[in-house]
Amino acid sequence: MKRTFNYTQRRVIKRQDISIRLREEAGIWVFDADLQRITSYKFPHNAEVWVEAHRQNLWMQFRWGTISLLRPAADRRLTEFDGAEGILFRVRVVMCQGAEHNKLVAEADGLRYVKTGDVDDLRRPLITPEPDTLDQLLWKLDLESDPPKLLVNRDARPTWKAMTRSPYFIALVYPEVMRQMLTKVLLDPKNEYTDEDEDEGWKADWVKFARNLGGMEPLPHVGDRDDREIWIDSAVAAFSRHHKIRETLELAMNEEDNK
Repeated sequence: MKRTFNYTQRRVIKRQDISIRLREEAGIWVFDADLQRITSYKFPHNAEVWVEAHRQNLWMQFRWGTISLLRPAADRRLTEFDGAEGILFRVRVVMCQGAEHNKLVAEADGLRYVKTGDVDDLRRPLITPEPDTLDQLLWKLDLESDPPKLLVNRDARPTWKAMTRSPYFIALVYPEVMRQMLTKVLLDPKNEYTDEDEDEGWKADWVKFARNLGGMEPLPHVGDRDDREIWIDSAVAAFSRHHKIRETLELAMNEEDNK
């Protein structure tokens, strides 16, 4: 059963305090979640805990007991998904009774899994390509999803994964992806990012990534649209220098010419 939540004054659960693992059983992916660390957040003891799996328009929800008694869902099979690629998770803590029934107390979103047997790498990618039906489009950004998604044509040859790893795709697509993502984060009139915002989440991840490219000025204040546009231009230029985008494309083209 799908639950709807009141989002007023929610707190953020740090993503490093949650571990999600996937394993395959008889051709179906099953997940396990370690949520024990969230009990130290001093949430109400009777607040309900829910785990959600989602990818594009696919969505599943699992009840996980309460803060005082975490109880994994008995059936954790991801039956709505035809594969593990691109699945993200979120964890929500919700008031279960009284005047604040269904009030969202806290959440962690954009949680990525580790497959059983793989090394648990605490680093997380900013954005992961996902296959989708795009007709003649090779790629597009879905900026309406939370977090946004980089969709690539599932019918691309030789494979959609091979296309995303090609130097042509890297050189021609990723600088534009970065520009659009920073524009979404910093210039969205409905929700412009500020340094006072939470330090967890995909918006903060993109701003931190841009700042760490080197040579970046401090982030302009909210409302300084022109200065923020200049800051985004500088970030894209720094990204291109760091990854030697022009040289990457030229090298690929020279290799093609020499075949």
